[in-house]
Amino acid sequence: MPSSLLRHRSVSVLGAAVLGIASLFTAGPALAAPNHDTVVADVPASETPNIIDGNVVAIYDAGTKVIAAGSFTQAQNRGSTTTLTRKYVLAFDKSTGVIDDAFAPVLDDEVTAVIAGPTAGTVYLAGRFNTVNGVNRRKVALLNVSDGSLTAFKGPGFNGTVNDIALVNDRLLVGGIFTTANTEARGGLASLNATTGALDSYLTTNLTEHHNWTAGSTGASAGVGPDKLAVSPDGKQLVVIGNFKKADGVVHDQIVRLNLGDTSATIADWNTDRYSPACRALSFDSYVRDAQFSPDGTYFMVVTTGAAYPGTLCDSASRWETAATGAGQQPTWVNYSGGDTFLSVGISEKAIYVGGHFRWLNNSLGADKAQPGAVGRASIAALDPASGLPLAWNPGRNPRGYGVTEMLVTPEGLWLGSDQDWIGDFKYKRAKIAFFPLTGGNAPHSTTTAGLPGNVYQAGKYQPGQVLYRINAGGPQVAAIDGGPAWAADTATAPSKYHNSGSNIQTYTTQATLDSSVPASTPVDVFSSERWDPTTAPEMSWDFPVAAGAQIQVRLYLANRYPTTNTVGKRKFDVWLDGALKLNDFDPVAAAGGTDRGIMRSFPVISDGNVDIDFIHVLENPLVQAIEIVQTAPAPTAADVLYRVNAGGAALAAPSGPAWAVDTATTPSSYHNTGSNIATYSTLATLDATVPAGTPAALFSAERWDLSTTPDMQWDFPVPAGQPVQVRLYLANRYSGTSTVGKRKFDVYIDGALKLNDFDPVAAAGGTNRGTMRAFVVTSDGNVDIDFGRVLENPLIQGIEIVKVSPLPTATTLNSVTKRSYDGASAVGSATSVANTDGTAWSDAEGAFWVGGTLYYGMNGTLYRRSFDGDTFGTPSKVDPYHDALWDTVETGSAPAGQSQTYAGSTTNFYSELRTVTGTFYKSGRLYYTVAGQSALYWRWFTPDTGTVGTDKFTVAGTTGFADAGGVFLDGDTLYVVGRSTGNLSSMAWSDGAPTGSTTVRSGPTVDNVDWRGAAVFVGP
Repeated sequence: MPSSLLRHRSVSVLGAAVLGIASLFTAGPALAAPNHDTVVADVPASETPNIIDGNVVAIYDAGTKVIAAGSFTQAQNRGSTTTLTRKYVLAFDKSTGVIDDAFAPVLDDEVTAVIAGPTAGTVYLAGRFNTVNGVNRRKVALLNVSDGSLTAFKGPGFNGTVNDIALVNDRLLVGGIFTTANTEARGGLASLNATTGALDSYLTTNLTEHHNWTAGSTGASAGVGPDKLAVSPDGKQLVVIGNFKKADGVVHDQIVRLNLGDTSATIADWNTDRYSPACRALSFDSYVRDAQFSPDGTYFMVVTTGAAYPGTLCDSASRWETAATGAGQQPTWVNYSGGDTFLSVGISEKAIYVGGHFRWLNNSLGADKAQPGAVGRASIAALDPASGLPLAWNPGRNPRGYGVTEMLVTPEGLWLGSDQDWIGDFKYKRAKIAFFPLTGGNAPHSTTTAGLPGNVYQAGKYQPGQVLYRINAGGPQVAAIDGGPAWAADTATAPSKYHNSGSNIQTYTTQATLDSSVPASTPVDVFSSERWDPTTAPEMSWDFPVAAGAQIQVRLYLANRYPTTNTVGKRKFDVWLDGALKLNDFDPVAAAGGTDRGIMRSFPVISDGNVDIDFIHVLENPLVQAIEIVQTAPAPTAADVLYRVNAGGAALAAPSGPAWAVDTATTPSSYHNTGSNIATYSTLATLDATVPAGTPAALFSAERWDLSTTPDMQWDFPVPAGQPVQVRLYLANRYSGTSTVGKRKFDVYIDGALKLNDFDPVAAAGGTNRGTMRAFVVTSDGNVDIDFGRVLENPLIQGIEIVKVSPLPTATTLNSVTKRSYDGASAVGSATSVANTDGTAWSDAEGAFWVGGTLYYGMNGTLYRRSFDGDTFGTPSKVDPYHDALWDTVETGSAPAGQSQTYAGSTTNFYSELRTVTGTFYKSGRLYYTVAGQSALYWRWFTPDTGTVGTDKFTVAGTTGFADAGGVFLDGDTLYVVGRSTGNLSSMAWSDGAPTGSTTVRSGPTVDNVDWRGAAVFVGP
């Protein structure tokens, strides 16, 4: 069994400077701050001895010597096999690590604390002992560092263990498991004259009652009293933690703060109930283990054991602000291990060092295993003071044993005391004591952010869309989660009218997981049903009327949910869109990376009037879970019409735009060659859904047909080179002699490319005397050439229309990056291009923010980082601090029998949320973000040093109106928001981590002709 001393760890007061006589008369402890500008190195120094047994719980840097104390009895010099007896305390040369022969005091029991004495060359010891060098010194003694001899200091006889001591001005504060000092009552706290040891009445606060144990209970029972004293750097505040429930009769459960006045110590106006829960009472009477103030005194840390109990502070490290007053105090942040003990804490200006026997940090969802967000850290770690998340420093310590019981920060580095012999995975033998020098350490990542006036960057073009269709294939109606139209039902009893017959449906009771390709606007329930096609006769086909010329995205939602096709290669099919193959041998398991995983595949097209989606068998049955059609640019208007010809007929008026030009026998059109004839009909044809609204039915009452192949009928229309156009051919069979399928067939070429092959107007229109339209998008080479080729009977045409269309945006356009200057008010600069040399798909970005020279951005459900100086992007890398090439393979030694468990962490749950994120910014250890369709502003803890994202999600209280946010950035006390639907940039005041007041539109398309939308909008260098 480990010594009970392990539960009473003491950290020496920060600062290794030896106090001179003058310090007795200062207003505070006059301790030197460590003044670290980096984290300590991750390789321990070799100038330390090896302690053979027991453990080290306290360390004091005495200048040229280092003094270590604990429960040990033997030690060896490094490289030596000679064992030296050193019971409970030893000294060694700081530069060589050689054990000091002169300092070898003899104590009769363990030492719990060691700190600087009141004069140069002296050192206090405290603990369980009653004699030192054969002389009566009950629990506290003052020794000479040179030879371990006693000074004249003689404290009172305490009737129990002294766990911790602190020197403040001319007093020694004492805390422990005692009720008397000599014959005077003292409830765990006392104060002594620092030089003589005489008991005084400065500190008499009475700590009483067990935290957990009560008479007759079956839980663990320990002595009542302080475990740790932490004094603020200015000497005015004292934090006491330990096994007690009350201070002077008032509830201060396990923690109390005292004001250190000139003449007395009094209980401060500060209290918290966060340490009131029992946690694991069977094992722990009390679970607080260490406390420490920051070098600047603005906050203090408390670390605990207690097992994993959600909602409590058991097995946690928490930060508390010193300036806070009153009851009901809450920690600034909490880092949970997920069921493992924290034992010690030491703080520098750059890092909070924690030790214990933990396996992971940032593991609030865990209970003895890594859950989402967990970061592997073997027993020791450095935390970001702003967020509490792990910094990159990760030397580790395996095996972990009971744990790290001492962490002492000095100006030169970090001392560590424990019960084990190795740093790293059996890499550096440093038995029971190790030192990490400041020299060789790295500075944590800068947290500097850019502000205004400055540059605002827009990465990736935002494509606003109008939802035209949403179908929940094979299932009931599903409500929208983004304020748009619902996903229409397609059940067995009420099938969608947009697909043909012959297909079946299937539903599932469990939800699928979604990958990052699925838009944030998609409810997961659409993957709980599917429509599948059992036969090739006919193949499953869907047809959606969409205005000709409209730019659209066809989104197919796909997953394998059927258990017998749940591996790669069991199901394959093709998907054709408007006659073009879009998915070839598509395997939904391979594409999604597994079964029961929903994905989306999107295809941009320009509608020809009807969106035709065909599913073709390859292996097993084709299927689809949902279909969504989103219009990204409107159909052309009458102003975009370049040509209209009523082939074979007289001029026809149009409801808008130019009339349909004449092409009669006497006044033939100038755009076709000779050799063709005309025919007219006295009755009107019926029109199918492909014919655009407003097209006169009389257009189908005349036709031009081609009598001979010498020459074939040809039309030529001059159009400026480079202009994208949609060529619309209006077609019908009106001749009674070819009124059935198979009687007339012909080909149509546009600019030399076959567009209609063996076209049968009766089959295409579903009958004779039925008008239909076929549209084709081409980019003009200066002349649009339409050629009709004979196959069976005579080619014909009723009307031709050529309309300008906007080109589909290229990948280069969609993924472009621009920057513009902005002063935060009304002075908006012109947009200039930033080179996207590696072709990053910025249109897929999920928010971005710049901090300390690094651009962080979401993409495909993952966070990425890269350097960015305003002109050049560095190489991107995936942010994955949750895994480590070394520690992911190291066994923790804590797995259940017969099982394996390593220090591998678990990817953050934020990544599953990233696909819904529309904007992000960083401020003071927090990553703020907006989510599509949700009105609140959210935040998580974040550290730029590793990119670790906090496991817990928080909502900024009272926030509304962020559902339309398409980018957010902060400048001082002003928050800026980009509207996705408007492109406007608006601002609102920002105070204490939240927006306040009303919103003001600063800029926008209707204000100053600036559109602020982008997939990632951020302020940068």
